[in-house]
Amino acid sequence: MKRLNDLYEQITPETSPEELAQKIIGTETKPVLKKRHSKAMTAILAAAVSVSVLTVSVGAANNWDYAGIFQSIFGEKSENITENIVPEATIYEDTIDTMNFELMAAAADKHSVLAIIDIYPENGYKLLEEVDGVTVVKPFQDLFICINSDALGSSGTGIHIIEQSEEKLRLSVRMSTENMIKGEKVTVQAWLQNIKDENGEYLLEEGRNYSWIAEFAADYIADEIRYEKDMELLGGAKLTSVEISSISACFEGERFNDFYWGVDNAYVLLDSGEKVDINQFSGSSYVEGDETGSTLLILGFAEPVNPDEVCTLFVGGQTIEIK
Repeated sequence: MKRLNDLYEQITPETSPEELAQKIIGTETKPVLKKRHSKAMTAILAAAVSVSVLTVSVGAANNWDYAGIFQSIFGEKSENITENIVPEATIYEDTIDTMNFELMAAAADKHSVLAIIDIYPENGYKLLEEVDGVTVVKPFQDLFICINSDALGSSGTGIHIIEQSEEKLRLSVRMSTENMIKGEKVTVQAWLQNIKDENGEYLLEEGRNYSWIAEFAADYIADEIRYEKDMELLGGAKLTSVEISSISACFEGERFNDFYWGVDNAYVLLDSGEKVDINQFSGSSYVEGDETGSTLLILGFAEPVNPDEVCTLFVGGQTIEIK
């Protein structure tokens, strides 16, 4: 069995040029008791809210504003993501004593999720540390972060820094999967890895959970725009359709494992002539020897777009006109 992408891993600082370590994996999780009573009460209130499309307006009355967070990050372009915003998340595990986590916003489409996470230091923990003249973002050394779902097949997770300081780290966490997740439960997870100290001793207590988990339903009201295609791509891949949402493009076809994706200089071109970077790629798995190869390729946009305005994609050195 050969996998096209068990995990596509990439960390790109958006506000800092320093080199950053990265560690991203997936795991099965088991709910345990919550650390903070205030978050437990929030979870109870959130669980009582319907997951229908009306949840967004109801949730806003309960002091969460995912749309406002996206607006603070993307400005006017946040209007493009409004109908992809999901209901408020429930925090059902929080047992990390050195960091406090907040899921600030989340949006989804059929095959991908975009989540905004804030991390704050607790009990003397330092988010940033100078090592040999280089600023190291310690959560990337100490944490595994991923987005998961029971519906996921092969998936990829990418993390990008939006803000960093000694007081707060804001991350954009993206996941894409070959399976359709609309209506499914999705979890955003962070947990401490048990690293060793200078004497070779493990720092975490054996048998204890050190994790934070938020859950939401991938319920959204936006419709993807689908274009039927019949196009040969470089490397022998074949494109049969493209589906565009505000946060990603999904290619369907054959043998995408033979197509050079090329995250560098990959972008979406809008009707206005504006270019929006593509900053994440993830493909479906395939069985070696299967002539169809990888049949899905998912491209994550660096900023939300209006799907109606997408006219061209430039990927792997090839121009793909979709209108």
